[in-house]
Amino acid sequence: MIGYEFIAAHVASQTGLRLPPVLRPAQVRPVTRIEPMADLLAVPRQVAPADDAPLLEHVLFALKHEDLQLALLLEALRLVPAEALSAALATQRTGSFLRRAAFLWEKAHGRELPLPWDSTGGNYIDLFDSASHYVGPVWERSQRLRVNFNGIGPFAYCPVVRRDTGLEQRGQQVLERLRAWADDAGNRSTLDRVLSWAYLSETRDSFAIENESPSPDKERAFLGALAELGDHQPVTEDYLVGLQNTVITSALRVEAEFRHQQNWLQRGGHGALAVRYIPPPPGDLPALMDGWMAMANSREGDVPPFVRAALVSFGFVFLHPFMDGNGRLSRLLAHHSLNLQQVLPVVGGQPTLLPLSVAMKRHEAEYLAALEAFSRPARGLWDVTCLADNAFAFDFRSSPSTYAHWNGEAAARFITDCAEQALAQSLIEETQFIQAYDLAFDRIDREFDLPNRSINLLIQWIRQNGNRMPTRRRTAAELALVPPADIDRIEAIVADCFRPPAAEPGTATDNDTDTQAGAA
Repeated sequence: MIGYEFIAAHVASQTGLRLPPVLRPAQVRPVTRIEPMADLLAVPRQVAPADDAPLLEHVLFALKHEDLQLALLLEALRLVPAEALSAALATQRTGSFLRRAAFLWEKAHGRELPLPWDSTGGNYIDLFDSASHYVGPVWERSQRLRVNFNGIGPFAYCPVVRRDTGLEQRGQQVLERLRAWADDAGNRSTLDRVLSWAYLSETRDSFAIENESPSPDKERAFLGALAELGDHQPVTEDYLVGLQNTVITSALRVEAEFRHQQNWLQRGGHGALAVRYIPPPPGDLPALMDGWMAMANSREGDVPPFVRAALVSFGFVFLHPFMDGNGRLSRLLAHHSLNLQQVLPVVGGQPTLLPLSVAMKRHEAEYLAALEAFSRPARGLWDVTCLADNAFAFDFRSSPSTYAHWNGEAAARFITDCAEQALAQSLIEETQFIQAYDLAFDRIDREFDLPNRSINLLIQWIRQNGNRMPTRRRTAAELALVPPADIDRIEAIVADCFRPPAAEPGTATDNDTDTQAGAA
């Protein structure tokens, strides 16, 4: 074992602590250079630490060659003697990886590393390499070690995301298409109706993911909270408490502050096996939430908008700072992040909304998988004892760094996927539907003397039957005075108005769907 695999085994044997799994373990293989593979990092024997290498060499190897996993590095450095690291620095005073290790050693121990000089000298170096990771501002700077901490968030709460050019470009394309959609003069007459539908669908589907249906008052309050995101208000504990009170359906479960007791998520099962996820202990929560809020409020760095929104949303639900309402609130906070970053176009004074929850509801299995990329291994860091029905004893066997320094790549991919689907399936398709509906209504209204209600019924019945008038509807009481020939003509009008646009040469079109048949 080398690198992180050695670190995890060594820490477990020395302390009994459990650590998150190694993302892509380094293993010695018959290769001539280090080669990233799908599920491991192949390393030549001559590059790997020797079999009898001390722990510090494995830390330096991981820092230099492996994915950055701060939780593992911090626990390893707790076991590295100060004398060993000081001696190594004395022989290579400006070594970049030694200085990074020393910075993390001081974080792990909460004190300065004893050094014979005031500064290591050399140029300042960043803890995160911006060529391989998304980074934020310089949150803090060690003058002694000449190291900048430039994570996505401050040290107290800093998810890690490797740079992904393809994902970044996809997110940028969503924003460009969204602006083009909002600026298209041909959409101007329908944008207000599309956005009203998007806001309402986002509200209802966010509750539906929790298997709840909001009362009319709660629905209005949630819609109001979405609309107020355009105020760009930073997150604070009081602000989050207000949102929690908004999304909760029972007055008995509203809260006035972050939790002071342990909570957990439970699904079907017996005893401790029913406990599927456990957020951090209440004693660790204040520091974690302070760090999370600093990250959520930051607009500095090079983090793509949907990546930051994913870290804000998923990070909140992983911390679970309230006893109830965390899931709905986390989805609302994804929109808060996009609004705070001011990346969404404004239409008629109202911020555009990508109904992410609609996409999440359509792809709940993928949503669960993205959540479980963190929650499943985190569950293994706890011992749970069932005391009685719905009563458990919890013993956290790891470090708070597990919750502070998680890998956000699965969350970033999922939110970007949802943004693409929300734009294409909820906004653009809904716009096309309303425009086709308006055209069909206008043509029928000009050609036939029918009540508005009858026209609406005809369009909906024909659309719901694949642009064909259902035989059983032809004799409906509402159409008693409409001749069969007129119904045939109306059927042809509807089919013509809702005909899918012709595909460009060499491209394919999706099958026409009627997921928003009752939207108009």
